Amino acid sequence: MPPREQSRMCGQLLRQYDPHLLDIYKAEMGYGIERFFLLSYCLACCWPGLGAKTGLRIVRQWPELDFVFPSEAVRQIATERQYYVPGNSVPIDVDVHHRREPEKSRIFITIPRFDVGRPVTFGTVESDGRIRGYPDYSWHDNQGLNCDGMSSVFRTAIDKCQRLWVMDTGKIGESQVCPPQLLAFDLHTDQLIYRHRVNASNYIATSLFITPVVDIGGRGANDCSETFVYVADVSGFGLLVVDVDRDRSWRITHRHFFPYPSHGSFSIDGESFDLMDGLFGLALSPRLSDGFRFMYFHALASVKENVVRTNILQNDSFILDSNADPDSMSVFPEERPNQSAAEAMNKDGIMFFGLMEPPGVWCWNSATDFSTRNFHQIAINKETLQFASGMKIVNNVMGEEELWILTSSFQRVMTGTLNSNRINYRVHAEKVPTLLQNSPCAMSPKDQRIGHHANLITPDRPRHTYKYGAVAFL
Repeated sequence: MPPREQSRMCGQLLRQYDPHLLDIYKAEMGYGIERFFLLSYCLACCWPGLGAKTGLRIVRQWPELDFVFPSEAVRQIATERQYYVPGNSVPIDVDVHHRREPEKSRIFITIPRFDVGRPVTFGTVESDGRIRGYPDYSWHDNQGLNCDGMSSVFRTAIDKCQRLWVMDTGKIGESQVCPPQLLAFDLHTDQLIYRHRVNASNYIATSLFITPVVDIGGRGANDCSETFVYVADVSGFGLLVVDVDRDRSWRITHRHFFPYPSHGSFSIDGESFDLMDGLFGLALSPRLSDGFRFMYFHALASVKENVVRTNILQNDSFILDSNADPDSMSVFPEERPNQSAAEAMNKDGIMFFGLMEPPGVWCWNSATDFSTRNFHQIAINKETLQFASGMKIVNNVMGEEELWILTSSFQRVMTGTLNSNRINYRVHAEKVPTLLQNSPCAMSPKDQRIGHHANLITPDRPRHTYKYGAVAFL
């Protein structure tokens, strides 16, 4: 259709609706009703001002990352040894530590060492946008030569006890230079307070531990006991469970941790790539009446969302046999429209997640069925919200929830077409009540509680021993 005819049709259609209704229609676009498809197209093509509205504030953005070095001489050495290659550093995750005045709040980002040239793998964002290694540069100036430092970090988590959890893969590129390790720092002092080196029996050659979530079972705001950390193994297709109080861990394997070959191709902003990533996104529900939680999870190469009760994950019999009961984890019957990366759930059981197409952020109230009719738009922008790889719910000093997101032009990383003349990485944030104002996600059915659909499909039974494959019968 010629552009002039497109504009004429859009104008005629849009004049039929007042602005408030248009906002409602935008929230429903893309889900099975032709009017919504056409309105979505018209809003994007004919009303660029409306199409650019995201509902999220951009807090930081970079064409490429720069770093704070202890001295210019150290920068020079890092450059000569290819520890620092300008333009090679790709941020993946974001987290925030809010502090009362006079101390400033801190934004943390992770920079995995996919390859050479990343001088720092985890750090704080300075006021000028440069990245300072956390807790200091010496933890990163090793490039795998010192296993007491950090080799490569994909994601982190901050818990209610003001502990910063860092999952170090121990890998640089494809090389396992150090054992994987889980670190915890006291955010009041920035001192290391816990280190768990993963036993060799709990990972395989292809393992890559990328996403930790923290589950604290202790009662009360100041009770930090019974801490478990669940970590996604994206390419080993497993889940690591760390029992912090007893300083032990075990591995769990299940078919729902694997990628779906039919969803291993991605297309973002006109560029395509293949990535057969398994278990990726993890989100914990609020505590249930039995004291446990639901853990929602999905593979990156997938359009399915899955759920398991955490009492199943905490069963230490997995130390002897990592194979989970096939029926212990459940998959929701309906699917997302396309792939999703990171996800997070707030205290009211509302999940936030990104979609690849259209690039944006959506919400789902877990008191409703997991269904496209219950997915509602938070923000859409084809330029600024591409590939939401990091997503966190953060409490500010007033006790208000905030949603923080890191997005990137990850497709250009994969295709080798990154251009430092354009913005490639962004950190977004907004208060959750602001994002959910007038949103259907904020309205739970009167007769349904948090985890309604998960409760219907997830069994709660003792674990049995299972083996997979023909080798089990030999």
